[in-house]
Amino acid sequence: MSEKVVSREYKVLLKKELFIGSEQELLKSAQNFWQAFSQAINNIIGEVNGDLQQIADQRIIRFYDTDEYLIYKNSYILRERLDANNNEREVTLKFRNRDRYISQDRNMNRGEAKFEEDIKNPFEVLYSFSDTQIISTDNKLNKIQDATQLYPDLLDKVSLLKAEQEIRTIGVTIREIVIKGAKFQIRNEPRLDSKCALIIWYNNNHDPEKPVAVEFSFKYGDQNEVYSRKVAQRAYDVFHILQEILTYWVDLDSDTKTAYIYKLDAKNTFFQ
Repeated sequence: MSEKVVSREYKVLLKKELFIGSEQELLKSAQNFWQAFSQAINNIIGEVNGDLQQIADQRIIRFYDTDEYLIYKNSYILRERLDANNNEREVTLKFRNRDRYISQDRNMNRGEAKFEEDIKNPFEVLYSFSDTQIISTDNKLNKIQDATQLYPDLLDKVSLLKAEQEIRTIGVTIREIVIKGAKFQIRNEPRLDSKCALIIWYNNNHDPEKPVAVEFSFKYGDQNEVYSRKVAQRAYDVFHILQEILTYWVDLDSDTKTAYIYKLDAKNTFFQ
């Protein structure tokens, strides 16, 4: 059975040095970016609504893997998020691949499952299949068997993994702030809006006002995977404007957020 792509999310990394400062300064920078973005896309979309001024989420994030990165090398990501406000803890297993049929052929049915398109510059599509579960703060993530109790399919899909192998936090613990509140109209009838977000990552153990990564994303979706050419073209044009026009803001040379974590871990491990 073919999985339906329920969401298409476009992502670009922004220049993190433009977002240094206190929370108030961060929101001011977010507002300045949104004004520049809104003006740049004004001629190709319907309406622009709201602003990037709502701090929607504040979370602590950790990535887990073996010392050999067996999870990541097999195109999986194992991530934990802890809500800074209510201490709700969730774990996500995500698989990404350029080939849709490879990505969808796995059992992601234990929690909240999503099959999506992740689109990064210049226009690289990854099909992402994820499963998110709420777990207790007492749950340990010390060994592969701790992960496979949540995601039994992982051992079947990654043959080199052994239940007793240890896993650990990769790179650094991240403090994440997600700013929302803005959207733009991408279809008239029936109306469809693309929701926008600014995701700011900080090293939780270092400077609380100096981001290590800043990402802007916009996404739209349909539960039945009905995406017209006009809607796709409009999103494509917006993505093009981000990369070609908003060069003051966009950092086309940066790694993805996850790649940053793994490269930092490899560097730290090498120099220990």
